[in-house]
Amino acid sequence: MVELQINTTQNVNIKFTAASVGERILAYGIDWLFKIAYAIVVYQIMFKLLKIDELVKDMDNWSQAAVFITFYLPVIFYTLIFETLLDGQTPGKRILKIKVVKIDGYQASLSDFIVRWIFRIVDLNMMSGVVALISIITRSKNQRLGDITAGTAVISLKNNVNITFNN
Repeated sequence: MVELQINTTQNVNIKFTAASVGERILAYGIDWLFKIAYAIVVYQIMFKLLKIDELVKDMDNWSQAAVFITFYLPVIFYTLIFETLLDGQTPGKRILKIKVVKIDGYQASLSDFIVRWIFRIVDLNMMSGVVALISIITRSKNQRLGDITAGTAVISLKNNVNITFNN
């Protein structure tokens, strides 16, 4: 169990427990289930019910690609959207009671979430998450490359939080 200590701007030390690799992988899997469910629902509504595929077939390849990408943009931006709107949590993280926090005591900002989201390409999409797994296991604060770059960490909300005041 990795413990993180954050010293806030008010000189208060807050101790958190970092989310485990297993919790992070499970949250990632739950989020993928939500993405798959969205894709299935969109496909059924747009292409089976509304017959958009009949309209699209007369378009050139670039226009067809634009239509398909437009419908699946929420899947592409899923993590960025939810972490921004749900204060550092995606539905998978919320279910597992873990969240993204800044390691300097400040609230994570949109720019922090954007950095984390961009680094997902390296961390998770390249080599099927091996880079993220190695990074999380070897870092003292259980951080993947996106977390290191953004100055964030993923913590568990299940455990007690210890707060101490420095004089």
